Amino acid sequence: MAAASKSKYFELVSGFYKSYAAMQNFQRTAAKCRVVDVAEGRVKVEMEVQEEHTNTFGTLHGGLTATLVDIVTTTALCATRRGSAGVSVDLTVNYLAPAKIGDTILIDAFVNRRGLTMGFTGADIFRKSDGLKIATALHTKAFPREDSEAQEK
Repeated sequence: MAAASKSKYFELVSGFYKSYAAMQNFQRTAAKCRVVDVAEGRVKVEMEVQEEHTNTFGTLHGGLTATLVDIVTTTALCATRRGSAGVSVDLTVNYLAPAKIGDTILIDAFVNRRGLTMGFTGADIFRKSDGLKIATALHTKAFPREDSEAQEK
């Protein structure tokens, strides 16, 4: 795994996660993620579940899970030859098992396909202690044209 961590995209992706702590927007949610591995079109991060990440049952909040999927799959898209973030079109998360305070989760995000106007990504989230898959997700992104003609249509 160490060799993959030295990919040409590793520093780019690591820089994103380092910058999140200073942000005052929702992106700050991912500030506690640690980049584990980066390859072209694939990003793996881990995060320890803390009380601020939980719901009233003391388990990882589903909304936070969806937010992390959004952020980590987007950085996987940035770690491609066409490297751009795009905008979300659809995000689906299936919640399979809980993660509790003190658990470390591993998010494995990947690009299934990146076209000119659409990107299709996915993520699997595991509880690190036993490898149990706690969530799986699909995330579709669009890459809209920025010219005024495209905005008029």
